[in-house]
Amino acid sequence: MRRFLVSFIAMMFFSSTGVQAEVRPSQALTYHKLDATTQDKVKNNAAFKLLVPKSIPNEWTVELKYPYPLDTTKPIQRIILNYFDKEENFMFGLEQHNAVGYIMKKEVINIDARTNKSSRTIVEEEFKFDTSGERLDISGIEARFTPWADKTPGGYLRWVQDGTYIEMLSYLPEKNMLKIAQSVK
Repeated sequence: MRRFLVSFIAMMFFSSTGVQAEVRPSQALTYHKLDATTQDKVKNNAAFKLLVPKSIPNEWTVELKYPYPLDTTKPIQRIILNYFDKEENFMFGLEQHNAVGYIMKKEVINIDARTNKSSRTIVEEEFKFDTSGERLDISGIEARFTPWADKTPGGYLRWVQDGTYIEMLSYLPEKNMLKIAQSVK
């Protein structure tokens, strides 16, 4: 049975007028299997240079998690690839988009604790590389690593390569994540 990674991120900001929360709900649990034909379609329609790891075991599978459904009649602005081992356990995910000029959309939920009312707005902002975390080197490229807060192996590894922002999310040990990142071409 395939184990899915489900994400829900909420950031709380407190102010004198109440609580402001930023929420990014998880994607629906749907995907496309990424075979060579689909990978070529994505590569040809991506608005950035699609980069994939070259040193993963042959028996692993790759899914195109986002965009779903895949529409190759429009430029693809962002992708999420998930990699699974032969037992279909989640190994790591890669998110990619342009490092420059990429506009991020965030849903911001403002909650007023006194009146128990909330409002939602969509905020657009240009992507900025997050320089927090441990500085690492991936084949001469500066990268940043942020481990999981609960000391579980893995975390987030992010870098910019050939104009593409790449973020790896994994529960593999940091050294394994670096080995995979070094094979991304």
